[in-house]
Amino acid sequence: MKTKHIIPILLLTAISSTSFISCNGTSVDTVKALDSNYENENKTIELVGEFDAPSFTFSSGNSKSISMNFVVKSHPFSSEKFTAFSVILPTGTEKNSVLFDLPADQKNYTLKNFYVFDKNGEKINLDSHTTFKMNGTVHYSELEKPESDREKDNFSYQITDVSFEKN
Repeated sequence: MKTKHIIPILLLTAISSTSFISCNGTSVDTVKALDSNYENENKTIELVGEFDAPSFTFSSGNSKSISMNFVVKSHPFSSEKFTAFSVILPTGTEKNSVLFDLPADQKNYTLKNFYVFDKNGEKINLDSHTTFKMNGTVHYSELEKPESDREKDNFSYQITDVSFEKN
């Protein structure tokens, strides 16, 4: 009797894992493309992964946005990570925003100091390592220059107009 229950569970687990892996494989491919060509200029992309604290942040109390990192993996157990840098989120407590909460007596920040509010307004601490589906529009700063002044290997970008939800 146990065999009858194990096979459907294994089958369901395999199907779920396959769909998750294929989705994240697409995210990895997208991040690699962001760092190697301009094909995503002004396009809305979708990534599945986790927000990460930025490498550096300065908060004067007047900042209207924070440039976050978004980390994707090819599959859930992979140690290999790919990072989309410069995911621009407005600061505050509105939907699709980030709150940086650093007590005055604390000098260094961790993920515990960051909260995001998803497209439904749910407040989520980044230390929970929640997986999100994130959409945003890509803009390459190099393409703002006259073509004769562009560096062909500078793929610095920002992802703006970001929307995200728990995956």
